[in-house]
Amino acid sequence: MRRGRRRLLGKALAGCCCLLSMLVAVGQAQPTAPETILIGGTIAQSGPMSAEVGPFKKLMDVWADMINEKGGLQVKVHRKKLPVKFVVYDDASKQENAVKFYERLVTVDQVHLLIGPYSSPLTFAASTVAEKHGIPMVAAEANSTAIFTRGFNWLVGVIDDGPKWSNHYFELLQAEGKVKTVGFVIQDTLHAKEVGSGAVPRARDIGLEVVFEETVQANITDFTPTITKLKTANPDLIYVSAFPPFAIGFYKQALELGLNPREYHIIHHGAAFRNAVGEANAIYVTGENYWMPGINYGKPEVFEEVLKRSGIRMEDYPWASIHMFAFEAIQAAVEQAESLQPAALLSALKGLDIITLGGRLRFDPKTGQGTLNPFPTQIQHGKYVTLWPKEIATGSHIYPRPAQ
Repeated sequence: MRRGRRRLLGKALAGCCCLLSMLVAVGQAQPTAPETILIGGTIAQSGPMSAEVGPFKKLMDVWADMINEKGGLQVKVHRKKLPVKFVVYDDASKQENAVKFYERLVTVDQVHLLIGPYSSPLTFAASTVAEKHGIPMVAAEANSTAIFTRGFNWLVGVIDDGPKWSNHYFELLQAEGKVKTVGFVIQDTLHAKEVGSGAVPRARDIGLEVVFEETVQANITDFTPTITKLKTANPDLIYVSAFPPFAIGFYKQALELGLNPREYHIIHHGAAFRNAVGEANAIYVTGENYWMPGINYGKPEVFEEVLKRSGIRMEDYPWASIHMFAFEAIQAAVEQAESLQPAALLSALKGLDIITLGGRLRFDPKTGQGTLNPFPTQIQHGKYVTLWPKEIATGSHIYPRPAQ
């Protein structure tokens, strides 16, 4: 009897242990799902950078709404879709604010991943928070080489580095063979200098004569000495590598002083520039954009719906497309990752190879920098016409610009 009872008790205990092991295994295989996938970031809703990205909080919320209307993003480990929510703070265009708020996003809001702020200087600072806490950050409007050569592991960025900024533009000039001489005005800031560091040798590579090159103090307001020297050099093309406030001041004074090259190339010639100098003065200025209507990589209809719902016009806020690249990368990473754990999300991000709105996106395995480059566009009667490459061009390059 006692032996039988022992056998029965042993079997019962074994069964309980087996059941307990199964429950533990199930618990490990299917962790509790969060209510929401949280994505954190800052945007310059105020301060000088707000002219270029001020309404992008709305852009984020609209994209999240559209994702959530379809049930959210599929998360493998939970075997279901989860809704998406952005947690966004106004960094007021200041590095110190960006760092403070990214700390809050990680430690207080406990977001799953981060989307970077606007500009290379702010991203340079904010990305230290992601690296410190081991949270993936997808940099959007930041392409300075210095950001991606620090050996950081937790950072990827959707756009290629600054020196390659105007590669497509110089391909256009080489194909046309009309421009012979060029003068460079470069603002003494990180992004502008990097763009210039690639543009100057690229111009020489295609056979242009660089007749003027000057790096100008970042916050200068009187450009008369530079303009006087440019009038003497008389280049066919004046290439201005600068953020809008600098470019606006230079361009207005250049027109007032009668500096009339065959073309002005202003690398940031979006609404902040166009509205400040006036539609009539901005006509035929060339620059770069990452996407404009008529470019049909990826799923432009999705982005066009995001723009429509958010009330944002590409002509006014051309960097909206870069934020969309970041959204596309985040969506693909979440859906491909094994879980929402930081390491799993980072692994998925670094393994991406997708077609985005701006073309094929991959991340360099060593630096994390992306592969998307801007295309040359020209302001023609209030519209931005994409000029190159031929397969995505929406109009022809008007050169030389008609007399103003």
